Amino acid sequence: VPEREPYRLAVGDAVAVRFFYYPAYNISVFVRPDGYVTIPLVGEVKAEGMKPSELEALIREKYSEVLAAPEVSVIVTEFANQRIFVFGEVMEPGAYDLRGSTTLLDAVAEAGGVTYNGRTDSVILIRRQPDGMFAGTRVNLQDLLAGRSSENLMLKPRDIVYVPMTFIAKVDVFVDQFFAKLTPTWYFFIAGREVLNPEGRYIIGR
Repeated sequence: VPEREPYRLAVGDAVAVRFFYYPAYNISVFVRPDGYVTIPLVGEVKAEGMKPSELEALIREKYSEVLAAPEVSVIVTEFANQRIFVFGEVMEPGAYDLRGSTTLLDAVAEAGGVTYNGRTDSVILIRRQPDGMFAGTRVNLQDLLAGRSSENLMLKPRDIVYVPMTFIAKVDVFVDQFFAKLTPTWYFFIAGREVLNPEGRYIIGR
């Protein structure tokens, strides 16, 4: 069973901050497009990319300067951008809600499975990296189904699964070509505003 990674806050998530001994300071906020939340008496706090427990510890530390022994709980009450995308040679390509622990194989199955023309030995998983770039990983579904591999990767929000018609030789070249062929509508739907860096590779805009 693939190991689950701790959830990290994303832009658009709704977060409830609860104080055990100071309920007057309880608030509910959204993670803004710049990745920050505004906390009373504390100000701007970077939330995007943090685990809820990490944000909890940070808020507790900051409030310790103005409150005596603050006990804080951070709860994610609404998740944003919890979708994955399945394209290529599948029966029903498109966007799908990410529910619980979804693996790459689960995503292909939810999209109706691979068509007759699909190459299951060269499926590409495209994922956004911390620097905003997209990187691709090749996965052999034939080995997974035959039990010869345990590389049934756990999917993250906005992951892209692509089942090709022919074998993909160079994954990095394919990733660039994939985004070059997408319509502007899909750019916004998958990752917000897209811009090119000086090297001509796609990154996430702010």
